[in-house]
Amino acid sequence: MRIWTKWGISRWRCDSWLCHGNFDGNGRTARLFHLWYLVQQGYPAALFTPFSRYIAENKGAYYKAYERVERNALISGYTDVTPFLFYFCNEVYNRLQVDAVPSKTDLEVYQTALAEGKITEKERLLWEYVLSAYGAEEFTTKQLEKDFRNAAYATIRTFVMKFHEMGLLTARKAGNRVFYRVGGTSDGRPL
Repeated sequence: MRIWTKWGISRWRCDSWLCHGNFDGNGRTARLFHLWYLVQQGYPAALFTPFSRYIAENKGAYYKAYERVERNALISGYTDVTPFLFYFCNEVYNRLQVDAVPSKTDLEVYQTALAEGKITEKERLLWEYVLSAYGAEEFTTKQLEKDFRNAAYATIRTFVMKFHEMGLLTARKAGNRVFYRVGGTSDGRPL
């Protein structure tokens, strides 16, 4: 728990220095810093956990906690980040997905394909985005296109089909829609 407390405190510090007052994307820098910290502390699963989604789902509580820390500091002259830590414990840490990490086999398949040049730079970026944004949750090609914002639908479709064939994504049909998820049987069966 000590690591998570340090992470929460450093998250508050980074957010207060980088983000507030500058709503121009510095939150990505804060998230990158925190993911780096967690990986350095032996938590590689953090790369596959959609922290941003957890925060976005209760953004009002996030800002209330941040404002409470600042308001208390003005009154007491001491910065106590307990409200911010309380928010993170309830809204983020308690939702961590243990099953969000791809299996070692999946990571080996990916690393091999990457080393052999079978994965383009755009596909690498899409894979990293899928891991960080969706974790173990399902997504559609349209959702990925909308969320990623930097690839044409044909590129997204090619990516999911290729990664499904490699066994890195599973697919589930629901009517005329296909839902994808990280992880798979590695059998590459077509839909």
